[in-house]
Amino acid sequence: MTARWWAGAPGPDVVPDAHLLAAVDSALAGSGAAAELVCTHVDRSAASPRTGVALRLTGKPIAPEETRDALARALGGPVVTAGSDSGPGPALVALREARAGVAGRCVRFPGQAGVQGRVRAGDLVAGTAIDEVVGLGGPVAADAVVDTAGFLRPTWARGRLSLLVEQAAGGVFQPFEVEFPHECCGGAH
Repeated sequence: MTARWWAGAPGPDVVPDAHLLAAVDSALAGSGAAAELVCTHVDRSAASPRTGVALRLTGKPIAPEETRDALARALGGPVVTAGSDSGPGPALVALREARAGVAGRCVRFPGQAGVQGRVRAGDLVAGTAIDEVVGLGGPVAADAVVDTAGFLRPTWARGRLSLLVEQAAGGVFQPFEVEFPHECCGGAH
């Protein structure tokens, strides 16, 4: 049986979120499985840190080996599955950390597509895979409003998927990680 967890070490041109998700979706298209959870991880075991990606699939692909090969081509590196004990370090780190829920930044997670605009923190927890909304400097009440701006990147810690937020103008919270943190040169680039 093919494991539901797969992981790889994407090449440098595949790392940004949109490129990574496009590569994963393209490779899995028509396979009978989709990536319901996609997390990036940093492997710091080498002299130069590298990014790994872990995927939790919705089910077993119709042709597992062909799908795995397609994903390896799309990511630009080998793909390992749950139970693997050899392969590229970043992929193994990603696989281990995501499965244990101890680290990783989720670029896709169940319920994400239904979250737009301003949402109560309790609704984020109830309607998505996010387990908790954590505020910088203090707790976040379930009825507190989070202005998602359509971009959420929760992280794994202690077996829980947590969204880190900070106080924003107007008494609402906003995710600590924003999609476009810097606008350089007046937005000309």
